[in-house]
Amino acid sequence: MFRRISGKTKIMYFEGDTAEEVRNGGIVSMTDSGTITPVRNDSLDMILGVARRNDTVTDSAMVPVEVPVESAVEWEIDLDSDGGALDSDVGRYVAVDTTGGNSVAAGDSQGMRVDISDSAAGPIFVTKVISSTKIRGVIAISAFHANYDT
Repeated sequence: MFRRISGKTKIMYFEGDTAEEVRNGGIVSMTDSGTITPVRNDSLDMILGVARRNDTVTDSAMVPVEVPVESAVEWEIDLDSDGGALDSDVGRYVAVDTTGGNSVAAGDSQGMRVDISDSAAGPIFVTKVISSTKIRGVIAISAFHANYDT
């Protein structure tokens, strides 16, 4: 689960997807249809923010999403227990966990955790290790920051 620790955020509302479930506390991005979807571990999609309610595939309501309104909003983030965070992980970019891990119930991940051992596509920048199963980090690939390709 992603919980804001510091920095400014606001709530914006986005349409849920009838094919994808999002969970309260999970990070989300936007599909090309304009609906929200959980961020995948190999995704380089721009992250909108953190869903603030569960949305099942049968819901049709707008989903509140807590979005950063400044750079470097810091979040406390749970880890997939397969990884195990170390002090040397500070300063690394890590991926979102979508496999669940050994201690996570099937289907529980939905953008809810990061996999500290996976840096293939790293949308989360680690700023502090709290324990072997919890870090602080910054969403590094945000939909709300201009990224100019020259």
